[in-house]
Amino acid sequence: MTEKRTFDQDVSLEHFRSGIHAVREVGILGLKTIVTLNSGAFVVLLTFIGNSAAQSMFMVPLEKIQCAMYAFLAGIFFSFVSIAYTYYVSQQASPYPVLPKRTDGWFVPVVITITGLAVLSFFVGVVTVVSNVRAFE
Repeated sequence: MTEKRTFDQDVSLEHFRSGIHAVREVGILGLKTIVTLNSGAFVVLLTFIGNSAAQSMFMVPLEKIQCAMYAFLAGIFFSFVSIAYTYYVSQQASPYPVLPKRTDGWFVPVVITITGLAVLSFFVGVVTVVSNVRAFE
């Protein structure tokens, strides 16, 4: 015994699917950007350490560089946690009307919080390095 869907139900279902697709694309772009920012900043700091002793007129205390590197690594970690959580929830989701799941009300706030922590980690790392740059002659 199959249940026939009406045209309005089909339109509603397609609207739901297209909304999920659009949100997913924007989310993927945002997470790729955060991973790129944090990993790029990490590589730039490694390059700065390699060139600073011989060629640079600027100095950043090593403990501040270390703190910034940990912040960038934390940003990369939070990005991957967000990706893993999104994957887990997407495996539980269904576009069809079903009973509410535990993740229905918490998914977006959790992902935004984790992604916000990744962005905050990037800014902490940048501010740590920029505020501690010293010029010498």
